[in-house]
Amino acid sequence: MMKDDVFVEESRFTEPDYETERNKPMPNRIHGHIQTKLLVRLDQGYGDQFNIESEVTLDTKPKSSTPDIAIYPKETLSLKDIRPKATEMPLTTIEIQSPSQSPEDLVAKAWEYYFPAGVKSAWVVIPSIKGVRIVLPNNQNLLFISGEIQDPTNGISVPVDKIFEGIEL
Repeated sequence: MMKDDVFVEESRFTEPDYETERNKPMPNRIHGHIQTKLLVRLDQGYGDQFNIESEVTLDTKPKSSTPDIAIYPKETLSLKDIRPKATEMPLTTIEIQSPSQSPEDLVAKAWEYYFPAGVKSAWVVIPSIKGVRIVLPNNQNLLFISGEIQDPTNGISVPVDKIFEGIEL
C-alpha cells in the first residue's frame, strides 16, 4: 500500500458531528471549567440526595437532547439497564452557554424539550455576566449574579462566585 492510499483510506472515517449528535454547540475551556465546578459542588453538597450526572442524552421530543448536567432523584444505577437515551427525565437540567449560543436559545430548549417531558427546573449558566438564570415551567424566571443560587423545585443552593471561580471578565 502506498502512502497516498493510506490517506485516502483514512478519509473514509468521519467523526460524528458533536453538535448534531447532542443538539448543542461544542464546548470550550470556559464551559468545561464551569461544568467541572458545578459538578463537584453539586455532588459534594447534594450527592446523598440526588444523582448528579453529566452529558446524559435524554429521549425528548421532537428530538433527543443532552443537557450539560442533569439532576435526578437519588437511585442506584444498574449496568443491566443500559439504554442509549434516558427515558426517565431529570428533575433539573443545567445548560452552560457556549459562545455561539444566546441565553434565549437555551431557554427555548427548556420550553421545547425539557418542560414538556416533565423537567421541573432548567438552569441556564451565562458566563459573560457570571450569572445563572433558573427557568420554571410556571413562567417564573430567577436570575442570580451574586449570593446563592436557590432552586425552589429541589432545594439546591450554590454560591454564584464558586461556579465562576478562576474566570475573569
